[in-house]
Amino acid sequence: MYFGSVRFYKHIILIVLTLVVIFSITSCVFMGISNHHMKKVLKDNGLAVSAGTPAISSDSQAFTDQQRAHYSSSFDYQKLYPNLTIDNDFVYKEDLPKSVYLTFDDGPSSLTPQILDILKEQGVQATFFINYSDSMESQALYKRMMDEGHTIGVHSTCHQYTTIYQSADAFLDDFAQTALMLEQVTGKKPELLRFPGGSINSYDRAVYQQIIAEMLRRGYTYYDWNVSADDATSTVTRDEIYNNVINGVKNTTSPSF
Repeated sequence: MYFGSVRFYKHIILIVLTLVVIFSITSCVFMGISNHHMKKVLKDNGLAVSAGTPAISSDSQAFTDQQRAHYSSSFDYQKLYPNLTIDNDFVYKEDLPKSVYLTFDDGPSSLTPQILDILKEQGVQATFFINYSDSMESQALYKRMMDEGHTIGVHSTCHQYTTIYQSADAFLDDFAQTALMLEQVTGKKPELLRFPGGSINSYDRAVYQQIIAEMLRRGYTYYDWNVSADDATSTVTRDEIYNNVINGVKNTTSPSF
């Protein structure tokens, strides 16, 4: 019986080997024709190809050079503002049970003096993330914050997300203006920052890794938040702000910011 016999399988193996050889020869011929055609096209366009060198090698080298130039320039922002660094002696302490850290963004505002009065009356220190303002009134508030034991951090200069998060360079330009102003007014470099919109948001998705890494490299510490008063709108009521904070703290197991 032929099917299933040793002779049948020998014939199958021979047929497969023959097909492999034919395919290999056809592929070599096709590649040779393609390579010859490519060389002819390059020659017709005034581009020389060295003997024994694959035609694609020149393009590969050019691409490598482009990559090298790109990566060399992509970290140029690290050279910006060389003095915009701190020797970070920031110490993380063990959080006490039921800890709440009060933080205020976007100030100073017309309500900041009242907030400072209440905090002083209650014996509470807070952290203020500042938007740029160098008026005499604002400068007096910064000094008062420091004198009364509060912490000052950088929030933003323009607070325009589309401007700040164009690139790492753009972020540093914005950050530097407020950081240097605060240092000049208070005599102390701010060590903390809060990214406008949070460290990861819909505007900085393309650059947040670069920006965060760069600010950490320069010694800064950043904080987001896990409880919000939602008081950014003018229509929110006092009771709504209170309930937002109290309910948020109750539902948070980690320290609240």
